[in-house]
Amino acid sequence: MLRESNGREPAIRLITRADDCGSSHSANVGIAESLKAGFIKNVSLMAPCRFIEEAAEMLIGHEDVCFGLHATLNAEWDQVKWGPVLPISQVSTLVDENGMFTPSPHVFEAQKPDLDEIMLEIQAQLDKLRRLGFRIAYVDTHMFPEYHVPGMEDRMMEWADKEGLLYWNRFCSSLRRVEETDHLIDDIVSRLKAADKGQYLYIGHPAIDTCEMRMLGNKHISGDELAAGRVLEARLFTDPRILQLCKEKGIVPIRYDEASVITERLPPLDEWFFL
Repeated sequence: MLRESNGREPAIRLITRADDCGSSHSANVGIAESLKAGFIKNVSLMAPCRFIEEAAEMLIGHEDVCFGLHATLNAEWDQVKWGPVLPISQVSTLVDENGMFTPSPHVFEAQKPDLDEIMLEIQAQLDKLRRLGFRIAYVDTHMFPEYHVPGMEDRMMEWADKEGLLYWNRFCSSLRRVEETDHLIDDIVSRLKAADKGQYLYIGHPAIDTCEMRMLGNKHISGDELAAGRVLEARLFTDPRILQLCKEKGIVPIRYDEASVITERLPPLDEWFFL
């Protein structure tokens, strides 16, 4: 049982997770820098992306961090793309005419992917991370494709059990919005202040502002806006107000392998603060 320094069980347990590690050098540096504050306890890795080997060089050895597979079946940016770990011939229903992943999992609702191909690719991504030296404890998904592919979530949970992994959706409840604000950190502070006793998930996508990060973007967000947002998300894990609030309220950041299973159904995706 996880306990505070005073010996009591914490009233609020917060699964703190940094996503998209390996997607870019900027993300790798942002995550590595954010880890120094000690608030991030989980890092989710994108095996198909070109900077995953760099992520291994930078992060393996962080014994205090729980690493997870950020199962990736989509590539959302206009100018930067990634494709499967497996040969295209083995996962042809998952890629576009250029052999790259499609921009959104909504595509899967019209262009039905083969579920067996999905699981083969996810297995290959896990195997790659293990070969790089990561000890993978949990699995989550990039852009939530399991919400758009019938039967995928059940297959993933069954597969995760077989591989000895924790499946993210069994362990999280979202922090509810309590007031309207456009400032991300003010929003998170208000959510944490209002949180009742329980276990919650807190996700960010830390990165530094670089030309590389500004190359990203799509019709929904420009590269400049994305870079600014990712820098702000990095601050979520290091902002003094958040760290002090957690100390005052007895909020304890935890790893997935310290978390308890939660049966509560998740809210609709548009209610999640990190999307």
